[in-house]
Amino acid sequence: MFVFSNRQQASWHFINVKYDPEIKRRRLFRRISVKPGDRLRTASERLSLIDIASIGADPFGLSPLAIQERHDEAFDVESITKEFYEGYETVFRKLERTLLSQKVDRNSAHDYALQFLNRTMFLYFIQRKRWLGDDSEFLRMFWEAYQTMNQPPDTFIENWLNVLFFEAFNRKATACHRYFPKEINDILSLAPYLNGGLYMENKLDESVRARIPDACFLEIFKCFEKYNFTIAEDSPLDKEVAVDPEMIGKVYESLVNVSEEVDERGEAGIFYTPRTEIDLMCRLSVADYLSNHLKDVPKSLLNQLLFSLEPEEKAEADRALAEARLWPGVRDLLQKAAVLDPACGSGSFLVGMLHILDDLLERAGRHLGDQENPFERKKRIIGRSLYGVDVMEWACHVAELRLWLAMIVDFEADSAELRMRKEPLLPHFSFKIRCGDSLVQEIAGINLGHARDARLIPRSFEARIEKLKSEKLKFFENDETRKFRSLDDLRIEEKRLFLDLLATKEQEIRNRMQAIEKKASGVAENRALFGRAEEEPTPYPVREPTRFEPGIEDLKHEYETVAQAVVALKGGAPAPFVWDIAFAEIFEEEKSGFDIIAGNPPYVRQEAITAPSVHGLRITENKKEYKDKLALAVYRAYDNFFGYRPKNNSVVHKIDAKSDLYIYFYENLCRMPRGLPRGGMHALPRGL
Repeated sequence: MFVFSNRQQASWHFINVKYDPEIKRRRLFRRISVKPGDRLRTASERLSLIDIASIGADPFGLSPLAIQERHDEAFDVESITKEFYEGYETVFRKLERTLLSQKVDRNSAHDYALQFLNRTMFLYFIQRKRWLGDDSEFLRMFWEAYQTMNQPPDTFIENWLNVLFFEAFNRKATACHRYFPKEINDILSLAPYLNGGLYMENKLDESVRARIPDACFLEIFKCFEKYNFTIAEDSPLDKEVAVDPEMIGKVYESLVNVSEEVDERGEAGIFYTPRTEIDLMCRLSVADYLSNHLKDVPKSLLNQLLFSLEPEEKAEADRALAEARLWPGVRDLLQKAAVLDPACGSGSFLVGMLHILDDLLERAGRHLGDQENPFERKKRIIGRSLYGVDVMEWACHVAELRLWLAMIVDFEADSAELRMRKEPLLPHFSFKIRCGDSLVQEIAGINLGHARDARLIPRSFEARIEKLKSEKLKFFENDETRKFRSLDDLRIEEKRLFLDLLATKEQEIRNRMQAIEKKASGVAENRALFGRAEEEPTPYPVREPTRFEPGIEDLKHEYETVAQAVVALKGGAPAPFVWDIAFAEIFEEEKSGFDIIAGNPPYVRQEAITAPSVHGLRITENKKEYKDKLALAVYRAYDNFFGYRPKNNSVVHKIDAKSDLYIYFYENLCRMPRGLPRGGMHALPRGL
């Protein structure tokens, strides 16, 4: 163990270098930090484990390896994760039961409990930054003030905490609440303007009107007060023994509630991917992406850039890139990269990619003399480059939480500076991380997953898509000039766009059917020759039929499919997640698609595959029917290869019925990187 302190001996780092019999392997550093304001429970408990007297009766008879093993045990981050999870699950289940006892339905109780704990935990990270009255123990002071103010029982959440969440963090006046002491009113008036969606009242808040008793909050408070919360997500080889955002992701992944009667995590196919594997896959993906665009650059040079982790290694790689005059091109490619995790879970791959892109762009800026503010650089990377999809809404919210935390770790400001800031600190991530089914997109049973290949978005819509793209970016950044003021406004616009696109698609199919009928009957294209008026021009040019043109019956079937989708949408059906609309800015271009796809799709055996519940709805309860829909999505994507005919829904070459869910992810997403056949796609194979 190595011990470091600052000159005043007020802050201490206790460093463990984990034993590894492989001498050449890079060592893993784990540290326990102790400084003023920290909670000492975890540090004291872990450090007490290395007391030699506790290892054996005869301290002088202990082997060096036995002492090393005890040190390694004391600094084991996984034991802290397990302990934190057990405490978290206890308070989560109690809060859920409290809501259920007040007639809240099970799904809402589950989601509301997660949302409330999300907001409360983020508060611990905020106070760690000393942004609430310069007090790292603000919540304790807030709770104790409530207890001494002779308030009505069980009103702390409703009258105190909700004021902080929904008013103070949204820069609304709080002075009207006269029951607050002056000191607290002053702190709330200077609270940072967060926004971003986390502390905005939503439909779940409106629908769940249950009261959380003070006793229930006290248990949550006691659970969280035991731990140190650290904002930084450590590197794969340097870990702090504390509660960090990655640990929260692991805890949430363990709380997935798919079924009450089976192994929840197993049926959902969710398994934690270690940070070292995530880091490796992200680096491999970026290296492939750069290599595909810089074909004349030796791959070894790009690998050196990506896999240099120590300062001296980075300096050497950076010099090599500078000598080859590659930094301008590399930076341009990194800034334009569009990265997708199609089953993002709690956001581990997105956060991993954020750290790698941020590191590379910081180094590029340093060499090109154009340094960015770290907070603004991360904000731009998330806004322009990172995209995620998951079927579970809670997972999307946790991914948002981790990205917010990854940003604020680099934002340095005191309370006064935060108060002077006009724009909210947190951007909106709701349209960067979407809740939906990456594999099957349907409206009222009508499959629209093949829309990318059918060019759902015609050129006539380019200006409108560009405008939507611009407005989504404004919404992300909380721009005062933004057109859309709420998530609902944006969703309505997306649905309207979807309807207009489908209507245009109907017209395009009619044109093609008419062209085929005319050719078959020998009728001339120009009806003016027969004394009839020229047809009105349409957004789509009438294409000359070829021997490869689908038959008239296939086109009729496609027309009926689109028409049914239009009727369903107009009838009030919710718009599904469809790639073309959800990420219109990605699929509008000629070479549409993502530059990098990296992730760890769910591992679900074929016999356990079921339709996911998205926003509380399933497209079918029948397992076989959903597997048929998965196969259909693949057949539509590769119709020539599989010999798929939409008219009678027949296929010549079928997918193996025993395929795991992972196979369908791989088949569907292989066509999505830009510049196929190579695109920088990395998924984690079973057994890696």
